[in-house]
Amino acid sequence: MPDTLPRRDLWLLPLVVILVFVVVLGASELVANQLFPQRGRFGCGVNAASRARHFKPDCVTYYKNSEGPDVEYRFNDCGYRSSAPCGPKRPGTVRIVFMGTSVTMGLYVPQDQTFAARTEKVLGEVCPRPVEVQNMGTAVSMASQPELVGEALRLSPDVVVLTVSPYDIEEPPAATRSKPETETPLAKISAAWQKLKLRIRNSRFALVAEHFALQDEQVLYRVFLSNGASRNLMSSRPTPMGKRMYSQFAATLDEIIPRFRSAGTPVVVIAVPNRIVAAMVSNHSRVEDIDPWSFGRRISELALQRGALPVDVTPKFAASPHAERLFYAVDNHPKGEAHAFIAEALAERLTDGSIPQMSSCRASQP
Repeated sequence: MPDTLPRRDLWLLPLVVILVFVVVLGASELVANQLFPQRGRFGCGVNAASRARHFKPDCVTYYKNSEGPDVEYRFNDCGYRSSAPCGPKRPGTVRIVFMGTSVTMGLYVPQDQTFAARTEKVLGEVCPRPVEVQNMGTAVSMASQPELVGEALRLSPDVVVLTVSPYDIEEPPAATRSKPETETPLAKISAAWQKLKLRIRNSRFALVAEHFALQDEQVLYRVFLSNGASRNLMSSRPTPMGKRMYSQFAATLDEIIPRFRSAGTPVVVIAVPNRIVAAMVSNHSRVEDIDPWSFGRRISELALQRGALPVDVTPKFAASPHAERLFYAVDNHPKGEAHAFIAEALAERLTDGSIPQMSSCRASQP
């Protein structure tokens, strides 16, 4: 007769395997927490129902994401991430208002390293008049930016800068409605397993594993190709989804730019590439049916058609080897070094003589 396990072992062995799995996972999570700690709490947020949806005025908070440094977030009396107060513009001052989402705000980047603060510093050195920045970048979608135009105009800006990245105009995947399942024992086990997989996926250990995996350029491209929205946005052959996303952004510009032009305020639209674009253009990589230059080119065309001044930052990243390292691998937001490229491209546009309000500013000659 073949050997058979005692009945007790039929349930004891699976239990041992589960316990070992839990112990190993727990130990891995502890190590991951030491390597990639997350600290603080973003305590300056406001109610999402608020129309302005800016941060709390005169608020200071500290937060560190798992991949980045400890960052202080300090907001002025209007809830903008700016060092200057937002009251009436001082006589003789050039005031630049920045609009956009989390990239503009400088999420996960120390304030003095954000492209808004860097631009203010550079212009302060080459302009005979004082230069002040009001950074309205906040946690709203690109489609919500037209709601903030009136607020921006009340700041009496000399120039308005609107920043857009691929993520800002990508369509989220359509939500799927799951059918209710019969509460059978098998269904409960399946639901519990799905919850466990989700917890593992959202664990710090999984983040660390993903962080290191995404350092590999080929892994980065495979992940990119699995993202339908991002792939369609940069397809070398226009797709219906890609056309729709650019059309929606064009409609947003149509709500924003005419109102500023009516007030005599020039608008600069900056196209900031994401990590995948930075990788392809800086490493001269080819991915089938993908044109990494298409995002910056298309955004610039849409801005120019509406009377705005375009700035495409993509060439700055193309000139830097392995520019994907200037972005957080998992989170994808640009780091401080990437903000330096954005500020450089913007300062060049603001001082090239094409904006009457900045005509007295001249970039320093090498």
